[in-house]
Amino acid sequence: MSSPEAQDATDVVLAEIRRLQTAFDAKIRYDEARERVFDAMSEELTAHRQGLVQAQLRTVLLDLVAMHDDLTKLTGSPGRDPATVEALLFVRETVEQTLARNGVEAFTVEGSEVDRARQKVISVVETADPGLDRHVAERSRTGFSWHDKVLRPEWVKVYAAVQGAAPEPTTPEPADPTAETTPAAPLEDTRTSTEEGASS
Repeated sequence: MSSPEAQDATDVVLAEIRRLQTAFDAKIRYDEARERVFDAMSEELTAHRQGLVQAQLRTVLLDLVAMHDDLTKLTGSPGRDPATVEALLFVRETVEQTLARNGVEAFTVEGSEVDRARQKVISVVETADPGLDRHVAERSRTGFSWHDKVLRPEWVKVYAAVQGAAPEPTTPEPADPTAETTPAAPLEDTRTSTEEGASS
C-alpha cells in the first residue's frame, strides 16, 4: 500500500495536470476565437476593396456605354461619308469588345409590354387605341447588363391611351399593278382659242 505522503504527491500532480489541461483548452478556444475575428475582418476588408473597385469600374463602364450610344447615333446620321461611317463602326466595335471583356452584355427586352425593371420610359406617345396603352412605341437605346444586373436600362417610348387623341398613322396599301386605270382627259389647248378671238 502507498504511504499517505505518496498519495498526497499523486493528488498534487493530478491537480496540476488538470490545471494545465484547463489552461490549454482555454488557450485553444482563445486562439480559435481570435482567428475567427481576423478572418471576419479580412473578409470585410476584401469586400470593401472590391466594392470600391466595382464602384470605380461601374463609372467607367457607364462612360463606355454613353460613348457607344453616341457612336451609334453618329453612324446612323444621313449624308455621312462612308469612310467616316466605317471608322466610327470600328471604334464602336472596339468599345463593345471592351465592355464584353468586363462582363457587360447588350440586351433588348422581348415583347411589347413595358418591363419597368429593365426599361426606362423616356417619353410618352398618345394614342386613341386603348389596346396599345403601356406598350412600347419605339426603342431609343439598347440596354446593357453587368454580371446579370442592369447596368443601363433600355430606353423606350411608350404609348398612352388618351381619349380624343389622333389615331396612329397607318401605312397605305401598295397599288395593285394589275388594276385598270382610267386615262386622264387631255388638257384643252386654250391658247389657240384665245388667239382666234383676238384676230376676229
